Amino acid sequence: MQLFNRKYLTALLWAVLLPILSTQAQKTCKYDLGKPFGWAVCTSLEGGCFNLNGGEGGKSITLKSNGGDMAKTILKALKENDIVVLDGSNGPFIIDKTIRVEMLKNKTLLGCNGALLTTRFKMTPEIREKLDEANVKALKTSGNGYTLSNGNRVREEAEYHVRQLLIDYLNDSKEDFRNSGILSLRGCDNIIVRNIRFEGPGSVDVSGDDLLTASGTTHLWVDHCAFQDGMDANFDINSHADFITVSWCTFSYSERSYMHMNTNLVGASDNPNQGVDNLNVTYACCIWGKGCDQRMPMARWGTIHVLNCLYDCAGNSAAANARKGCEMLVEGCYFNKGVKNPFRQKDAIAWNLKGNVFIDAFNVEEEGKVTMPYKYTPMEASMVPEVLQGKGGAGILPAL
Repeated sequence: MQLFNRKYLTALLWAVLLPILSTQAQKTCKYDLGKPFGWAVCTSLEGGCFNLNGGEGGKSITLKSNGGDMAKTILKALKENDIVVLDGSNGPFIIDKTIRVEMLKNKTLLGCNGALLTTRFKMTPEIREKLDEANVKALKTSGNGYTLSNGNRVREEAEYHVRQLLIDYLNDSKEDFRNSGILSLRGCDNIIVRNIRFEGPGSVDVSGDDLLTASGTTHLWVDHCAFQDGMDANFDINSHADFITVSWCTFSYSERSYMHMNTNLVGASDNPNQGVDNLNVTYACCIWGKGCDQRMPMARWGTIHVLNCLYDCAGNSAAANARKGCEMLVEGCYFNKGVKNPFRQKDAIAWNLKGNVFIDAFNVEEEGKVTMPYKYTPMEASMVPEVLQGKGGAGILPAL
């Protein structure tokens, strides 16, 4: 007699995994709700209540690394299952080319045992040396247009020289190196990405892929993930993406990164076709750490809530940046010593800074009133470093 059918077992698996994550977070950090909140669970600009469950109770599969390219395996698993668990016990999941996920709904990508998704291509000391010899950091990020040896046109001077150098050095006329991202979500809905490390090749100005990109994707919760060394960015949100919460995540760059350490963009241009009244994002209890230079985040068009985040990126160029058509509330955040330009704005609609701690003196004149349509309870900004950097704080949960 069959005592347990597949449907029961998959439901049981999900019922066990999600509480483990939630309970561990609550045991080690009382401020971690362990469930979606913020913009991710809204249904309109007035709030609402969306059931963001990532396909809870559906069909599931557990993957382990086979040492080769795992991109196609992971994409197939996401198409055929509701819940994909990445078990890191066999080592890192190597990604040769960005996993492009389109038009999927009700999916969860969940890591355990230190799951690491890492790009095959990496910036090397030899590449960095050649870029230094070409003095590309001194070149302009503007220009009248240039043509690469493969016939592709490039607008910016610096990008042109970097791409041509890599084409020649790697003998890669197709520029496959530019596809060195991890995950692209396009037109998806009700998605959870949780407890995964994302590691890129190192940032360099080639208009390459991000570690994670959300375009036209709604009701997305990215939680307890660690992002490092994205080629173009760590995590960008573009093109009518909406109702997104990024919580308890870390963003950083290592010595592998060379230039363009611009970590988080919301809205890729001033063109209103990006999505007026879309691009609403909550960043809660995140850390922008070593190597982060700009875009923490830089946002256009949406209403952005930066709540209880830690800026520990001394020597940066700019931190939170409200741009065209944006409303931004930076609340209860901690800006450590050496953090430059904690907040900037250009052509934003409204911006408020509330209850933040600035170790280096900083003042800004506010404009308008920015409020959120959802309920939340901020912690005191003075507690942010201890809580986010402590046990069960931001980043992956190592015990799972």
